[in-house]
Amino acid sequence: MNDENDDENRDELLFAVKAAKHSIPKGINSHVGEILAFVEGMAPFLGRDIIISLKCHNCDNYAPSFFPVEGDFDIVDPHEYCHVKGQGLHHLSLFTIAKCVEHSQKAQKEMMDLAKRMVEEDLNPTMADKKLYDRNAFASYDLEFKIKPRIGEICIEFGHQNNGDFVDSGIKICLLKRLDPGYGEQTSSIKAVQKSGQMAMVVMAGRNIRRQMGLDEILDKVAEKYYMNIVYL
Repeated sequence: MNDENDDENRDELLFAVKAAKHSIPKGINSHVGEILAFVEGMAPFLGRDIIISLKCHNCDNYAPSFFPVEGDFDIVDPHEYCHVKGQGLHHLSLFTIAKCVEHSQKAQKEMMDLAKRMVEEDLNPTMADKKLYDRNAFASYDLEFKIKPRIGEICIEFGHQNNGDFVDSGIKICLLKRLDPGYGEQTSSIKAVQKSGQMAMVVMAGRNIRRQMGLDEILDKVAEKYYMNIVYL
């Protein structure tokens, strides 16, 4: 079935390119023809999934899932969704996706800048005296942070350095603007606090470790400072 869909995608792109080549008046800049010839040559290798991975995965207008009713987080359809086009990618043709000029990483950059600010201005100063116990090494280490970008979100990982390597403790703070079913059953906990267009801070840490580190009080202040909703998983 996938092979048939890929064939249809390639035929669709080839048809569009050939139609464009025939519609170019003689005397038009030869570079246009060269570009179309290049696309025609690449068409057999450009399936829908490849186009999506090239254009959409890091775009603010794309999400791995979508919610049919705006603001309704109770109904989740696990299809790719283009926010600019207002519909699922499975309803769009490959060529429509390929020629879409709407691309932005503004939201991702804003979240990255905020994560860096949180670490520098809030977490480092307030948690400078905190230690992390590594059960494998039977030792305590100074707490350090690592910022890791993911599609649609930014995660701040808690950990420590060991022989030059960052050792993840399993404690994470993730900033996200769009809800994603990748959180599985925990999605319902996130949707309960997340408002449309407002950033949510998702804290993944056990209650005991949070209490030992005084994490809840620190993060509640951070969430209030940056006008974020917060949920503890």
